[in-house]
Amino acid sequence: RKKFGPQGWNRSYPFNQGDLVSCAQVALNYLESNPKVPWDDLKYIFGEIMYGGHITDAFDRRLAAAYLDTYMHDELLEGFEIFPGFPTPSAQPTVKEIIEHIQTIMPQETPVAYGMHPNAEIGFRMKQADGMFLNIRELQPRSGGGTVGMSVTERAKACLDEITEKMPDVFDFVEIIERVEERSPFVNVFLQEIERCMELMAELSRSLAELDLGLKGD
Repeated sequence: RKKFGPQGWNRSYPFNQGDLVSCAQVALNYLESNPKVPWDDLKYIFGEIMYGGHITDAFDRRLAAAYLDTYMHDELLEGFEIFPGFPTPSAQPTVKEIIEHIQTIMPQETPVAYGMHPNAEIGFRMKQADGMFLNIRELQPRSGGGTVGMSVTERAKACLDEITEKMPDVFDFVEIIERVEERSPFVNVFLQEIERCMELMAELSRSLAELDLGLKGD
């Protein structure tokens, strides 16, 4: 249900494979030490501790409890339809037979499998399509009108020259100080910002010059 956004869960929870493995191990330990399946104990551990430990919304907690109440009972082992078109094995199968049953009988994943309306996946599919086209666009070669047919080095040199031309002239800091009539706190901050800006411009000019030499092979 996570992929359906707010229609699946009110909040996004970090459910992961580790939660599933932990629940499976707990179930194995309980089944080996009890003659009957302790459904109530397992539902509490799964719904309140393992998965429930992630859940913070009251309605999401009710949803998780409803899932556990629907699926975790004796009928699950006797033949039970998990969702329309997907029943559990009627006999007592082995692990291999259960895996084969899932691989052969389980229909394609749909919102109906989670008790949701079929239209619930429209938003998910649209988001999936947007992501796919965004990735395709990001993989397209980038080229501007004036750099078509240019090599990578030539495009880098053209970009470097463009930035260099736009670099402003260095401030005459002495002249700026002479024009200051009163050194108020605001003026002091202004002068400090000018100093920092000049340092940044000097470093940028130095980096551009080094890059230009590198492109020329010097």
